[in-house]
Amino acid sequence: MKLVRKFACASALTVAAVAITGGMAGVAGAAGSAPSVSGTVTAVNGDTSPTACGSAGATGSFTLTTNGSTPTVHTIEVGSATSFVEKKISAPTFANVCVGDDAGAIGSETNFVLTASSVSISVPKSTHAFGTVVAVDGVTTPKTCGSAHASGDFTLSTLISGSQVVTTVFVTSDTKFNVSHTGTTTFAGLCVGDYAQAEGLAVGSTVLAASVEVRVPKPPAPLHVTGTVTSVNGATAGCGTADTAGTFVLTWTDKSATVINTTVNVQATTPFTGKSGTTSFAAVCVGAKASAIGTYSSGALEALSVATYPVKV
Repeated sequence: MKLVRKFACASALTVAAVAITGGMAGVAGAAGSAPSVSGTVTAVNGDTSPTACGSAGATGSFTLTTNGSTPTVHTIEVGSATSFVEKKISAPTFANVCVGDDAGAIGSETNFVLTASSVSISVPKSTHAFGTVVAVDGVTTPKTCGSAHASGDFTLSTLISGSQVVTTVFVTSDTKFNVSHTGTTTFAGLCVGDYAQAEGLAVGSTVLAASVEVRVPKPPAPLHVTGTVTSVNGATAGCGTADTAGTFVLTWTDKSATVINTTVNVQATTPFTGKSGTTSFAAVCVGAKASAIGTYSSGALEALSVATYPVKV
């Protein structure tokens, strides 16, 4: 599909479309005139995917769902003699009829099947979607990225008025990408965890993107937590083991007098400092005071450094 075509067209129905539909959604026409119908294209040759379009010079069909309080579904049959009209397109064909377009058709109709003598096409205004990328091609693993110059999809999640809103965005090889600070201009520059904004045609609850702006989030600022060690590796007594990975819990009180338990993850290479004479995980003991600097990930503080203090007796 020539995605560029979709965003170069005006958003209003053409003059011919108005003549076809009489300016009304659904079936319309004066007494004695040929039946006409207008609405949104919801399938082309049975394909409901956002990128589905007809083929130039081919026969086929597409589905129109009328607008209004009582939408109805009409099948539009396209033949070799069907003419097409689209504003700013010199010689449109069935290939210009795509899912998500507005369209009108005139011809002869029986039981909601209209054999079209003429079809008018209009591309709706584009929409914007934004949020954090939570999946790429269905994969939610952090840092999973798209493939350069490939078609695919990604999922955006954002909070709007306190509610989580999830939007699926489809991209094609024609979609323009701009990734901040990297110079990447393909789908490969968009990864799970990035912040992105997509502009394109709304097709139901999805967006067919003409362009995507990607911003790589800044690394989170390190957090500093100080408190009493209340468990080490899940035990409520004892100390850690030198030069090994493990976890401990710091219990502390915030300014509102709320008691908070923070799980701290350490690695064998995490640097330790302190006055206990031992500068390793072995100095982290239940009942002692400790502090940790790090970043939160998956509900725990990933320690960049730990300071320990001897147990008071």
